[in-house]
Amino acid sequence: MNPRAFRKLVKAVVALAVLGGLAALSVTVLFPVRRCTAEGATRYSADQFARAMELDGAKLNLFTADTAALAERVHAALPYARVVRIARRLPGTLHLIVEERAPAFAQQQGKLWWLLTEDGRLLGTESTMPEGLMPITGAALLKPAAGQRAAWRNAFTAPSDIETLLACLRESSLWPGITGLRISTAATPDAIYQDRIRIRFGTATPSVSAGQAGVLAEKLRMAEEVIAQKDAQNPLQRGILDLSTYGKAYFTADWD
Repeated sequence: MNPRAFRKLVKAVVALAVLGGLAALSVTVLFPVRRCTAEGATRYSADQFARAMELDGAKLNLFTADTAALAERVHAALPYARVVRIARRLPGTLHLIVEERAPAFAQQQGKLWWLLTEDGRLLGTESTMPEGLMPITGAALLKPAAGQRAAWRNAFTAPSDIETLLACLRESSLWPGITGLRISTAATPDAIYQDRIRIRFGTATPSVSAGQAGVLAEKLRMAEEVIAQKDAQNPLQRGILDLSTYGKAYFTADWD
């Protein structure tokens, strides 16, 4: 390579290095996160979101900030908020698009009522059970903490099992009469119908090809038939409807 061509090559490499350094500087130094805004939130203020994400002490950069980790901080600190997306806005703003969670269930633990979302996230406690929520009874909550997913002592139930059951119940004619859920040692909770009939589903996934939702749907179809028959004889009949054995239904009258 002749000297002139070599000097041009050196200048090009230096120029690229300078440009790269300027680009890195602009990303890491020139755009610090200074504030956040929130869209869709009514329960929490922008300052509360900023504190939850620890913006003051974190020294975050707008372009390199881990938005997924920031969203998890929000979920842990502000349980009623679900961060859908975090947008970056120049020169130094994180804009949160938020959906607010609503309680669907309440479970008493000691003297307090824990509020839960449909997907099993714990929102916090109230001294009395709010109206309009479905009560959960049976097994006690295991180490409940606001913002965390629910778990129950000595029970196999997971929030996903409750979600699946709810989806199936909504498709059933029994849904308007469902007044509560009871957690037991089975994965699928018992459903309480009109505060008088406990529907035991048992194992939701036997050795059939229908899958959990299909099995529950079939068991609910049988429950509809049995309850219709019992109500035709006595609309105040109380009892346990046991659907634990797939394809079978056993009704025992009167339970406490």
